[in-house]
Amino acid sequence: MASASVTTTGQPQWLDAKTQSLMDRSIAREKALSTILMTYILTGLAFMLLPGTFLGVWNLIFISKLQAAQSVAPGWIPAHGHAQIFGWVATFILGIGFYSIPKLRKMQPFPLWRAWACWALWTTGVLLRWGVTIQPWHWRALLPLSAVLELAAFALFFFTIGPAHASLKNEKMAWDTWVYVVIAATAGLLLTLLLQVLETFSLALSVDPPTV
Repeated sequence: MASASVTTTGQPQWLDAKTQSLMDRSIAREKALSTILMTYILTGLAFMLLPGTFLGVWNLIFISKLQAAQSVAPGWIPAHGHAQIFGWVATFILGIGFYSIPKLRKMQPFPLWRAWACWALWTTGVLLRWGVTIQPWHWRALLPLSAVLELAAFALFFFTIGPAHASLKNEKMAWDTWVYVVIAATAGLLLTLLLQVLETFSLALSVDPPTV
C-alpha cells in the first residue's frame, strides 16, 4: 500500500512538479520574510543599545556628576528619547507587522521590496533625526527631511498591510479584538508622525537651533 503512493523517484505521487514549485516558492518567501524580520529586530536592538541606552546612561552620568540637568547638551535628551521610541519600539512594530499581520489576515502576498524600502526610509529618518538633534548641522533641511522620511516609511507600511487589502479568499470577516487594538495604535503613530512633520517644519522656520 505504501509503495503504491510513491513514484519511481521516491517522491509521493501527490508531489508533482507544480506542487513542488509552489512549495519551493513558499519556503523561499518564508525565508525572505524571516530575513526581513531579523533585519528590523537587529536594527531596533542597535538603536536601543547605542543611541538609546548608551546616550541615556551618558546623560545620567553627566547629570549626577555635575548635579544639574542643565549640564547635559540640550539636544541629547530629546535625541535619546527619539532613539528609544522611534528607533527601537517603532522599528519592532514595523518589522513584526510586515511579518505577522499578512499571515493573521490571510492577505495576498505583498512585494517584499516594500518592506526593504520601508526599512531604508525609516532607518535613515531615525538616524538623521538623532544625528541632527545632537549636532545641528544643516538642521533646517535635515530635521524636516528626517520627519518626512519617517512618515513616508509608515505610509508605505500602511499601504502594504492596511485594511484596503483583501484576504486570499476575498471575503469579508468580522474583525477580532486585536485588529481594533492595531488600528488604534496605528492611528496614534500616524498622528504622532504628522505632528512631528509639522513641528520640524515649524522649527526649521524659527531662528534658533532645535532643542526639542
